[in-house]
Amino acid sequence: MHRTRAMEEAGFTLIEMVLVILLVGFIAAVVIPRFPRHPKAGLAARRLVSDIRYAKELSMRLQTMSGVYFISSTEYRVFQNNDINTAAKDPHTGTDFVVTLDGQLSGVTITQGLSGSTLKFNSLGTPLDGADTPLAAAATITVTDGAIPQTVTIEPNTGRVTGS
Repeated sequence: MHRTRAMEEAGFTLIEMVLVILLVGFIAAVVIPRFPRHPKAGLAARRLVSDIRYAKELSMRLQTMSGVYFISSTEYRVFQNNDINTAAKDPHTGTDFVVTLDGQLSGVTITQGLSGSTLKFNSLGTPLDGADTPLAAAATITVTDGAIPQTVTIEPNTGRVTGS
C-alpha cells in the first residue's frame, strides 16, 4: 500500500506531546498553590452556624434558655439553663461544649456586637441578646482569617441562622 504525504503528517509527534505536558504542568504548578485548600474562615463560620443551630435546638428540646457565649475573639461556649458560665455537653464527645479556634483554625477571629457577648434562645427558639431582650434586627457575626471574611446572620423572631 502506498502512503501519501497527508497520512505521514497526521497526529502529534512525541516532542509536541511532551511540550504540551510540560506546559500544563508548569501552569498547574503556578496556579494551584494560589487556591486555598481549606479557607479557614469558611470552616469556622460553618462550625459556628452549626453550633448556634444546636443551641437553638437544645433550648427548644429542653424548654430552657440556651445559647452561645463568646468568651473571646477565638473562643466560645454553648450553654444551657441560662447559665453562660457552664458549658453544655458536646453531643459528639460528651465533654464541655467549648470551641477554641486553634490548630487547623489558628488565626481565625470572631467579631460580634451582641449585648454581653451572648446570643440566647428561649424555649420557642426566639433569639435574645445577653439582656434577654428579643433581637430587634438581624444579628451579624463576622468570622475572618485575614482574607475573605465570612458572615453568620441570626434573624430576629424566627432565629434562622445562615452563613455566607
